Amino acid sequence: MHWLTVWQFDPSVWVGCALGLVAYRWLPGAHRGRRLYLWVAGVLVVFVALESAIDVVGDNYLFTLHMAQHLMLSMVAPPLMVLGLPPQTIDALLQGRARRLVRLLVDPCFAGPAYFAVLVGWHWPPLFDFALTHPPVHVMQHLSFIAVGLLFWWGTLVHRPGERWNLSGLGEFAYLTVGALPAVVVGLTVALLPHPAYLYYLHRAPLLGISALADQRVGGILMFVFDNVVMLGVAGGYLWRMLPADEARLRAQP
Repeated sequence: MHWLTVWQFDPSVWVGCALGLVAYRWLPGAHRGRRLYLWVAGVLVVFVALESAIDVVGDNYLFTLHMAQHLMLSMVAPPLMVLGLPPQTIDALLQGRARRLVRLLVDPCFAGPAYFAVLVGWHWPPLFDFALTHPPVHVMQHLSFIAVGLLFWWGTLVHRPGERWNLSGLGEFAYLTVGALPAVVVGLTVALLPHPAYLYYLHRAPLLGISALADQRVGGILMFVFDNVVMLGVAGGYLWRMLPADEARLRAQP
């Protein structure tokens, strides 16, 4: 289909992503290397999510692509950007004037519930439909996905001795398992509903040869599967890394 090659020009997105790339060089400790490439990858994911056919078709025809966009903004770009932060930048944030606020925001007790509330709240059908018909609200929705994604992933990807947000291996596993709850609440729910919940797509999805209900179910399944694969995959990785140490301790016991 020709719409797969459609790209748009939203000056705010182009300027924002360009600033995100250029500003990296001024971050404390920034230099060319793996972290730079991870940061660039994260910014490019945001750019593709907001400027490619994913946005064009998701905003005008298919709930499924709109859901894919939301997953890119909350679950793909943020961890890449967090992993791309230079250690010196993280230290500067933790030692600067806003250090108390930074520690509060990245604390799992705040970041986890905030991540859940934002993802679930914005997918409440009346609010979801409202955002699609009010561009400023839609922009705020996208920015909030990126913001809570950064906070959530900081809690499990950034580790500093003595910091409150540092979790044990089991804590990391539990935190990431809880992070999969939005996919259960939203994804599984909309996938199982017997009727279309998002009225905005009621007469739009059929224009591309798919019913609104089928489109909604595919989008819900996409969120449920992708979210759980990512969260439980990372959680399983943390749990796996714990096993050798536990076995070594057992062998050392008399």
